[in-house]
Amino acid sequence: MKYEYQKACKCGNVDSIEVTRKEAAFGLKEKEIWSQECSKCGNKEFTSLSHPQPEFKTDLLIEWGNNADYFFMEQDEDLMLADEKYIDLILEVLDNHQILSQKRNVLIEALCVIIYDNNVSDENNSDLTDRVAKELKKRKADVLNAQDWIMDYIKEVSFPIIGIEYVSKKTNSSEHKEKNNIWNKLKQIWN
Repeated sequence: MKYEYQKACKCGNVDSIEVTRKEAAFGLKEKEIWSQECSKCGNKEFTSLSHPQPEFKTDLLIEWGNNADYFFMEQDEDLMLADEKYIDLILEVLDNHQILSQKRNVLIEALCVIIYDNNVSDENNSDLTDRVAKELKKRKADVLNAQDWIMDYIKEVSFPIIGIEYVSKKTNSSEHKEKNNIWNKLKQIWN
């Protein structure tokens, strides 16, 4: 399969830049493509750039999972992966392949996002929520390891469904202050 960036110049010309599947998946040539001159007028400014996105497959997910410098997107990779069609792929990689812990966290977060999305939208798919929750319950240790990576609003909805107690940072910090106050009072009594 052919992967091409389409770079449109202000002059109306559209350059097609062919890249490999790996280069397309991880944007490895993007900086070079951004700085490339228009083949018609030589201008470096452009009006749009389309980015080819290969379909996620096991080999790409494993390569991404083992390279801290590879990104499908620099932000919100979890949202990109949070799709029902990727559940089996994510579970297969989590269960059968060694990947970096931060990438493992992104995959767990993507599954939590699926639960969240299916519980805050009008089109609640309870079968999908139940399926993902069941899988995350089997991987509770992974979920707990990933909890600092997962946004609070996602945890607030998904954790109770998974069977993990959600403690907001606000509650946690107020409890901490209360414990410190008690500890300070005890110190005063002992002194």
